[in-house]
This record gives sequence, structure tokens and C-alpha cells, in this order.
Amino acid sequence: MGRKKEYDRDDVLSRAMGLFWKAGFEGAHLSTLVDVTGLNRFSLYKEFGGKEGLFQEAFELYLVGARDAYARYLEHEPYGFENIRSYFSAVHFSPDYHGCFLINTLADKHVVPGKAFRMAKAFSKDAERMFLKNLEAAKSSGELPADSPTKVLAKLLLSFDQGLAIYGIVRPNNTDKTQIVSLILEFITRRVF
Repeated sequence: MGRKKEYDRDDVLSRAMGLFWKAGFEGAHLSTLVDVTGLNRFSLYKEFGGKEGLFQEAFELYLVGARDAYARYLEHEPYGFENIRSYFSAVHFSPDYHGCFLINTLADKHVVPGKAFRMAKAFSKDAERMFLKNLEAAKSSGELPADSPTKVLAKLLLSFDQGLAIYGIVRPNNTDKTQIVSLILEFITRRVF
């Protein structure tokens, strides 16, 4: 009969996620992961297959929360530009903001596990789809000009969203963020294409 686990798997993943998010894949050394998670090396390898497996599962946990955050603003009716405004209004930089785990994973393409990178790309594509759905609804309702190139604008919003996450690392100032968001959204709604 096997021994009962003396740890909460979700808690371990949450702690690992925090470390990977702050330190990155390479910066999260195995000894630090052992300290942060409370697992010994044997348990870490037995349960997760090592650092790569732990990263993969921690990133999957992060994506569940991130998907919920995007869907909260972008996946409900009525679809339209107000959903996009609400999404960007909800972006907030805390004083200890250390970036977006998704963006950090994309930036670490050559060192993170391949599956994690592919999941990050797929998530980005899904976010673009959510932006597009709202842009198309805004175009149909007259919120956007009839000749608005919604597919290109969805790519622009995704690029802006991901760039904003990086900007927040450099300057986590919410007043600046609000002004920048207002300008880009006004550009999209008033621009003559």
C-alpha cells in the first residue's frame, strides 16, 4: 500500500507558478523549487517528472485563470466595443508587478518546454479570436466604421495587450496605462481606414 501524499497538489502548483512567473524557467532553480513547493527532489520528480513537468502543469494552471479573466470581459453578450473597453479598464499594475506569465513564457521560447510555448501561442490565438468577435459585433452595430479591417484590428489589439504587459514591467503606472488605453481605443473607433 502506497503512502498518502502529504501535500496539496494545487498548492504546490500555485507556489511553483509564483516562482516561475517571477524568476522565469531558467531562473527557477531546482533547489529553490524544492524550498518553495515544500517537496523534496524525489517527490518533485515522481509527481511532476522534474522541473519541466512542474513548469508545464503550473503554466496550465495559470492559463485556466487567464482564460477566465479574458472570458469575463470578452465572451459575453452583448458583444461589442464596450467589452473591449471593459477588458482594458480591468488591467491593473500592482507595485510589485512582474509581468504576465504568458508573455514571459512567449519571450522565453528557446528555454521553456515546447508544449508550454505551444499552449501560450494557442492562448494568444484564442485571445485574438475574442477581440475579433467583439470588433465584428461593433462593426455590425455601427460602433466601428463599416470599412474597419476587423481582422487586422484584432491583431493590433492582441499586440497592444501583450505590449502593455511588458510596458507594465518598465513602468507600472496605472494613470499612464489608462491614458495609453484611451488613446489606442479612440484611434480604433475614430480612424478612417
